[in-house]
Amino acid sequence: MKKASYLLSAMLMVACLSQPVSAQFEGQITYTSYEYAGAEQEEKDEFNLFITPDRILLQGENKYEFMGSLKTEGVLVRLDFEDFVFLTGDDKVLKISKSDITSMMKMFDNGGNTQEKVKDKSEDVSYERTGETKTIKGYKSEKFVFRDETEKDEHMEVWMTKDINVNWGMLAEPWNGSAQTMIDNFPMSIIFQEKYFPIRVESFDGGQKESLLEASNINESSVARAMVKVPSGVQVLSLQDYLFQKMSEQ
Repeated sequence: MKKASYLLSAMLMVACLSQPVSAQFEGQITYTSYEYAGAEQEEKDEFNLFITPDRILLQGENKYEFMGSLKTEGVLVRLDFEDFVFLTGDDKVLKISKSDITSMMKMFDNGGNTQEKVKDKSEDVSYERTGETKTIKGYKSEKFVFRDETEKDEHMEVWMTKDINVNWGMLAEPWNGSAQTMIDNFPMSIIFQEKYFPIRVESFDGGQKESLLEASNINESSVARAMVKVPSGVQVLSLQDYLFQKMSEQ
């Protein structure tokens, strides 16, 4: 079973591919992740979501690897440009458009049974509405339990609210290839279509808590507007141009 932080990342990505909601949240949401060893709790990471009606920035404390050699300190989803910008911390950033992603998916699909593999895996994941509710950070939240049939002793408890309405819908039209297959079949897509937003994710193994990812701060304000812009003086490169420049520097 995936760790809580990985599961939330998957949920956020699936949400980016779903339909937009009506009312829109604007502000900053800070998530903090923890791991557990018995009764001991250790803080592992913290990252922020800066959200406006047409852009979303996911930015962490650490740098993360993308495509092997590329390290990114944040991903800017530009709904207005229909692309993803990977912030590298230097004077060049990588831009990948929706058309780039769908082209890559088509290429992978042609090389094998990617769609069938995604479908098979998604059928192993199920969720249950528990009917439990509680207020988290001022938002009424409902508890869902996610299980992977291949990992009988593990499960996720996910608290979600309908009171934080985010425009996740980067695109109104469907994605192509295996990306669309993932959205159609993964159970979490149903939750996001119902306009839920994850606030707290707990991972359990054999009844013991393994990890926790929670929204430690939710700030509804215009603070996000300055954050969801590509920094001044930074060159935005396409995937082809970025790879060419990196090869030239070697």
